[in-house]
Amino acid sequence: MNYISTRGGGSPVDFETALLTGLAGDGGLYVPESWPQFSTAELTRLARLDYAELAFEVMAPLVGDAIPSARLQSLIDAAYDSFDHKAVTPLVQLDRRNWLLELFHGPTLALRRACRDQPHGSTGIPSV
Repeated sequence: MNYISTRGGGSPVDFETALLTGLAGDGGLYVPESWPQFSTAELTRLARLDYAELAFEVMAPLVGDAIPSARLQSLIDAAYDSFDHKAVTPLVQLDRRNWLLELFHGPTLALRRACRDQPHGSTGIPSV
């Protein structure tokens, strides 16, 4: 998987380069050069997965071979295992038209923690 700048400058880079440099040389953000495609059957299967399983299935094509599958799975598991709800951030229906996304199921009950706890840690990619 290659990544390109949102500003259109520079050459495509691999996942490791995009991850470790953050911003592209032209100041743009890195985005996938092409987005993984999921068939209707795959989307139906994905809809039945729990949060961590779904995170792996979505992230794996974006990471490619940069992080071995077993390591990626362990990073995802570590990021989400401290949440007290299987859905991590469940969407709760309040009434016919209103829904609430609960962002307090992490260990600190804080939105900031929910955002911060995206898979991280030692990926096995050497730092710059």
